[in-house]
Amino acid sequence: MEKFNEDSLEKFIRENRDKFDVLDAPEKHEETFIFKLNARIKHFISIVPYLVKLAIVTIIIFIASIIVWNNCIRKDRHEVTLKEKIVNVFSFQKR
Repeated sequence: MEKFNEDSLEKFIRENRDKFDVLDAPEKHEETFIFKLNARIKHFISIVPYLVKLAIVTIIIFIASIIVWNNCIRKDRHEVTLKEKIVNVFSFQKR
């Protein structure tokens, strides 16, 4: 048997095309083929990893903004807090 390379194979197919066109594909062959192809290849892109990354970034920005506000922007950060006032009152009464 003769071995075919690409060129000779194409030439063989062109010369014997009438022998290849004898049988028609069965009904719904294309639909079955597409169904099987879709079963093997996933056509959807999951957005879950992107949503998780977005949630993590949002939480980090939220926490960072609270820290910056509390330590740098808040006007009353040097004043005595209500908690400190209560502690001072109780410690004063114990004396």
